Parts: sequence; structure tokens; C-alpha cells
Amino acid sequence: MPAPCLALAALAALAALAAGLAGCARDTVPPRDARALPPGPMLGAAPADTRHALLCGEWRRAVGYDREASAHTSFAELRPAQSCFVEVTHTPAGARPSPTPAGCGFPTEATFAHVARLALAYDAIADGDTVALPHDLACPLAASVRSDAARQNARALRALAALSRAPLRAYAYAAVLVPGYGAAAQGDSALVGAPPDAACGDWAAEVELPRLGVNVERARRAAEALRGGVAPVVIVSGGAVHSPLVEAFALANVLRCAGGVPTERILVDPCADHTHTNLRNLGAMVVGLGARTAYLVTDGGLQSAYLSDFTAFDLFGGSVDQRSLRDFGYLLGAWRRASRGLEGGFWYTPYRFWAEREPVTCVTGPLDGPGR
Repeated sequence: MPAPCLALAALAALAALAAGLAGCARDTVPPRDARALPPGPMLGAAPADTRHALLCGEWRRAVGYDREASAHTSFAELRPAQSCFVEVTHTPAGARPSPTPAGCGFPTEATFAHVARLALAYDAIADGDTVALPHDLACPLAASVRSDAARQNARALRALAALSRAPLRAYAYAAVLVPGYGAAAQGDSALVGAPPDAACGDWAAEVELPRLGVNVERARRAAEALRGGVAPVVIVSGGAVHSPLVEAFALANVLRCAGGVPTERILVDPCADHTHTNLRNLGAMVVGLGARTAYLVTDGGLQSAYLSDFTAFDLFGGSVDQRSLRDFGYLLGAWRRASRGLEGGFWYTPYRFWAEREPVTCVTGPLDGPGR
């Protein structure tokens, strides 16, 4: 067999192994209370000898090669007041968040002026200003795609700022986050080339939606969470990686046309090309809102397993944490399953050491907001 064929065969074998071992994914079971764990990264605190100046580029050196500090695993549910961990119960009637801990919730009074300024920054990008691009728009994009995405985000941010004129309501999370799923078959979708606010038409028929695969299920779950009051906005993430279809734009249209989500409650990231870039870009958008936590939803399949505390991907260096350390030099934060009634719902914070007096995140960008 020629060398290129051997390489392809090896990749296929690894893919088959990953799929076969997906059942090895697991969530680490916490002790009954925080007193059974020593203070440390699993309870949101950095190791005592952490060199903070090195964190955002040389993570392993910064934390002294601490194994727990070099993974996303946190027992946030043991310290809900510090982590702002909120469970979300999913039933056939919809999604319902548990009570929000005191001191948590989004937005706050400080949010509104900031997101109004952020909307202006996205307006400038929509008009062609590329001097300071956030992660969600900083990849190579057609000018029309970047403009459509920036205009959509500006619209949603202005709507969020307008909540200041209503009685302040504290949502459990700042946003519902939805990573996209790509496949070559999506290149035949009627949504190829469509902006995130395309007219709802025949593409939403039963014959078209199956081409979008699990994106439909992810969008449905996100719409339920939004209707249930889990967060004020949803952020969808995914570029044109496996086909010409921009996953984030497709998700936005499914949310609108099949899920009944208002256009002005959707933000988009058309740049992510893998789960770890989904998390980085989504996390940077959460930080940009001046927020700490979001509720990430996916389907109950492989990606849900991939986001568990341990997965088969750890065995050959392909976990989210391992890829993030290689590609970015830092971790993307912490996450923990927070859904009841289904798999695939996660508390997510871009602040890996969320219990610090000054919480630590490396997931930042040029449009970041207060609370960083």
C-alpha cells in the first residue's frame, strides 16, 4: 500500500476508534460537598504557585504541570454562588432553569451602556472597518459574510441594550451557546449563500431540514432554553468548513424559521472550524458581553461525549483541552454538565479559575467588556 494510503488508513482507524470508544466518555462524580476536595482547580482556584504572567501562552509551565489545572474539569455545582452554576431541567413541556444564586445573573445595570457601544463597533465592521476584529470575525471571510454577521450582531446587541428600558430581569446565563455541525452533504442545502436573516421559505420543509443533520436538534434545544428564560440571547457558532454552508448562518435561520426565535435575539460566529475554536470564539463573545457564564447546548451524541470530563479522545491527544493547549497555548475555561432530562447541556465559563478574587481568563479579544 502506498504511503499516502497508509496515512489515510491510519486516520480512518483513529476515527473508527474514537467513534467506537465514545462510550468511554464520562463525567467525573464529585464528592458530596466541597470540603472533601482540597482547594484547587476543580473548585475554581489556581494552584498556589501559579505564574499568572505565563498563563496565556505557556499554560503548563504556568501551573507547574498540574494535571487538574491543565483540564477543564470543575465541580462548579459544589460552589454555585461563586461559579454561578445553574441546572436546567428539560421536559417535554420545555426547559426551566433552577433559581439563580444570589450575586449571579445577567444582565446587570453595567451591561447596557457597554453592549450599546459594542453594537457600534460591529456596525463599523459591517461598514468595512477591519482594524480591530473579534475572534468571531477575524478569520478569512468573504466581505459579504463578514458584513452580514457584523450587522446581525449589532442588531442583537442593540436589542439587548434596549432591555434597560424594561424592568431589570436577571437571567440564569448570559447566553445559550450552540456549536454547529458540518458535513459535505450540506453543500446541497438551499441555505448555502443565505445570510443569517434570510426569508423563511421552502428550505424549512421536511425534505430540506434533514440535510442540516444534528444542527436541527441543537437549534430546537436552544430555542426551548431561550423560551424557558435561561438566557436573553443565543449565540451560534460555525464556519463553512465541510461545505460552502456557513454553519452559524444555517443555525440562525433554523432558530428563526423552525424555532420561532426573534432575529434580534441571535448573535453569530461564522469563523469557528472545530469544537475548540467554537468554545474559544463563543467564550470571547461571552467575555465581550461583560459576562461570566453561558449555557452550551448540543445534541446527545458524539459532541456531548466529547465535552465530558474524560473522553476516548484523551487517549491519543485529541481532547478539547489537549488541542487548545497545542493550538492556543492556554485552556478555554471550565465546563460541567448542567442539564437534567437530557444530555448535551453544559454550564460554561471562559474563566478557568473562576473562584479567584480576580478570575482568570485567556479567552479575550479587542472588543472585550467589563468583568474580564
